[in-house]
Amino acid sequence: MTTEKSLSTSTTSDRATAPRAAQPSARSSITRRHRNLLLAANISTALLVTMGAVVCATESGAACPDWPGCFGRAIPPPQIHSIIEYTHRLIALITTPLIVASAYLGWRRARSQRLIRWLPTIAIPFTLAVAAFGAFAVLTGLARGVAALDLGSALIVLMLVTATATAGWVQHADPTAPDRLSLRAPLAKLSAGTALAVYATYVGGILVAGAGSLTRCLSWPIWRVLPVDVPGWPQTVRLIVGVLAAALVPALVARVLMRRGERGLRTPAIVLLAAFAVAMLVGVIMMTSGATPFLAVVNVAAAVVVWCMLVVIATRAGLEAARGVA
Repeated sequence: MTTEKSLSTSTTSDRATAPRAAQPSARSSITRRHRNLLLAANISTALLVTMGAVVCATESGAACPDWPGCFGRAIPPPQIHSIIEYTHRLIALITTPLIVASAYLGWRRARSQRLIRWLPTIAIPFTLAVAAFGAFAVLTGLARGVAALDLGSALIVLMLVTATATAGWVQHADPTAPDRLSLRAPLAKLSAGTALAVYATYVGGILVAGAGSLTRCLSWPIWRVLPVDVPGWPQTVRLIVGVLAAALVPALVARVLMRRGERGLRTPAIVLLAAFAVAMLVGVIMMTSGATPFLAVVNVAAAVVVWCMLVVIATRAGLEAARGVA
């Protein structure tokens, strides 16, 4: 009787504690479809920002003088600049619903995942602001400060969506991964500081750009004072910030590559280094031989890849820091 009672008590105890033991996995996991939606929103947002910079670099902003149509029609005329401008608008038409769907699904299917829930939600008002800025850019033009706010908002949207996709990818592979970011680890601090310096470099280009200058487009500096841009200290300050950012990027890559067994960080670090090298090489060519539309497009594309990879590294480093990995 005593043995049976002991076994019964043990079984009852095991049943009572079973839900508690399973509690860590009770947090809603990220399904493959949810992860793929976040990735699609990330890719679409990156294309949107890239095309916005391409519109700037190719002087295509005025190719469709009305909005949302082009010369009052739903299909643009067969002219390269009109097609570039209208392609940018079509990508925006696709990207906005993807970001909204990411936020909706985060609240509906991943309520316990704070990053998956809140980051795309915060991105929505910035996305709407960028759309409004785009309309005013076509209809009335944007003052220098408002244009800087436009680019800054676009980069914030891309940052939030990229961070969401990165967190979703990590949490799909490991449901026990943290759902918050931390800056406690040195790598997390370095990646966040690098991203901040690059952000200031990109947005600062608009603040110092002269009329029609390529400096106003999303890119790295051409590493010299340009007579067509704002004279005096503004260009000098931007160049100093650019030099700081240019020094931090390879330092961050080196820090990541010195860590062994970190595939999740090594791959974006290698892509970051490659994109950064392309941006620097194109900048040198443009400085010595002059700018062409092709070089300008390559320059802005490399700048977007640099930004995305920085956010991926910063997000992964922040998740590691939250887990307690140094």
